[in-house]
Amino acid sequence: MDAPSVLHATDISRLEAHHHDLLELCLRLEEIAEDLETGTSVPEYRRISTLIPRLVGETHALEEEVLFPDFSRQAHSHFANAIIERLKAEHRCDRLAAEELSQTLMAIADGRCRLASDTILYMVRGFMESVRRHILSEKLMIEALLAAKSEEREVFG
Repeated sequence: MDAPSVLHATDISRLEAHHHDLLELCLRLEEIAEDLETGTSVPEYRRISTLIPRLVGETHALEEEVLFPDFSRQAHSHFANAIIERLKAEHRCDRLAAEELSQTLMAIADGRCRLASDTILYMVRGFMESVRRHILSEKLMIEALLAAKSEEREVFG
């Protein structure tokens, strides 16, 4: 059986890059939300619709592969397990929201979306809020983990 993975500087760098890409995606989605009335950026809708599920999936996989196991190991706490389970549940919801938003943007680009623009705006803004909140939670988790490691203590110690 393989030893559980430990978070390294390269992993942190990869996580930060993925988080940066997700925040950039949110900026693009803000622009799309402003453009929904005119529909002048249809090619961008297609590009973003394919990017959303891939970027969300890759980021979640990396977090679950390296961040969560190391946090759990360093925390030695049932509270840490509860945090991780909550974040994994958010991952499942985020993946579903990413897929739904992706399909909606593709439908808009194809001219077959029947949703009201208010509904689409609500969907886009809800997705962005969720992504930003999730990134903040995981950045705080990384900071707590790194502080605990540098002080040679448990996360909640």
